[in-house]
Amino acid sequence: MIKTKVSGAVFLAASLGASSVLAETEEAFIKLGGGVNFTPSVNLDVLYDDNVTSAETDEIESWVTVFTPGFLLSAENDKSAYTLGYSLTRGEYHDSEEDNYTDHEVTADAAWALTARHKLAVSGTYLDGHESRGTGFSQGGGAAITAPDEFQDTDIQVRYGFGAESAKGHLDVELGTRERDFEGDARTEARDRSTDYAGVTFRYNVGARTEVLAQVNHRDISYDVTPLGDASLNSTETDYLVGVTWEGTAKTTGSVKVGSSEKKFDDNSRSDFTGPRWEVGVRWAPRSYSSFDFTTSSRSDETNGTGDFIDVASYSVAWNHEWADRLSSTLSYEYAEDDYEGDSDSRKEETNTTGLRVDYQMRRWLNLNAGVTYTDKDSTEAGSDYDRAVFAVGIQATL
Repeated sequence: MIKTKVSGAVFLAASLGASSVLAETEEAFIKLGGGVNFTPSVNLDVLYDDNVTSAETDEIESWVTVFTPGFLLSAENDKSAYTLGYSLTRGEYHDSEEDNYTDHEVTADAAWALTARHKLAVSGTYLDGHESRGTGFSQGGGAAITAPDEFQDTDIQVRYGFGAESAKGHLDVELGTRERDFEGDARTEARDRSTDYAGVTFRYNVGARTEVLAQVNHRDISYDVTPLGDASLNSTETDYLVGVTWEGTAKTTGSVKVGSSEKKFDDNSRSDFTGPRWEVGVRWAPRSYSSFDFTTSSRSDETNGTGDFIDVASYSVAWNHEWADRLSSTLSYEYAEDDYEGDSDSRKEETNTTGLRVDYQMRRWLNLNAGVTYTDKDSTEAGSDYDRAVFAVGIQATL
């Protein structure tokens, strides 16, 4: 599931350290009584974005201030755990007020160990978010709209696990539903959709902290409105994957899943699709203070107005290094290919993203960071090529 929470500039800056575990603020909490803990946090980021709307020409440059306060309520005992979180993200573009935004996100989780073999968890997320100009449905034309597209996203999920900790085999079942509703009435109503999803995973321990697995994921996607004269985008997707996960073997930890995916449209005028799918994530740690993350995946995204859907493949590598007890860095590179299936012009896009982030753990509760992200996108769609650089400094603080 993909959550569009922050602006493109902030997402790019934040992604610099997404794989780093070397510089993390250790959170403290306030005991409210009754076993409930309160953990507040606040982030402040200042960025310089040289292409706010990801435009090919007539780029807009702006300084950006992003303020993100939040909190987490948590409680747990031997057989259950509960969390409730909230965050607000306010972005101020000093030279492009049209791009200002305020996002809200609420998350809730509850988990129960019913018996030694049976586990149950329920989670929910509500996001009042936005698509930055030049992303999503406004790619290549961000300057043509006067404000970011806003939406509400609701996701509810139930997970059941069968199998004792000492058992060789484990069965995990997942059921969920997600709804995305854009604001904008008639202009955006064809984007609104709901997705019911389910997944089953069987894992078997073969020893040496290694498991083999088989997984099936299914999604039923329904759009609220089909414009007059257009073919329905309603569809079903099913992924079939097999794989292996391991931990601490020859200085590596990782997961490899490969298989195939089927996408079938309700309307016969849209072509069904069958293709390979994979999810790979491997961390190699040759030293205790240095590690490399290698990730690659293949997935299908819903259309942003072109074609039937987007077939996405991505490949990334990141080097995480701890230079001193309080100083660490992450150098990352990602390459992504987007194929717009069903597009008569065979639209294809390639995106290269390079990033560097440095973290300084000033105190247990205070982290400082600075970084830069450079993105280069090539597209067969006229007006959709762009270069973009985002420079950022930030502060993360907890108790």
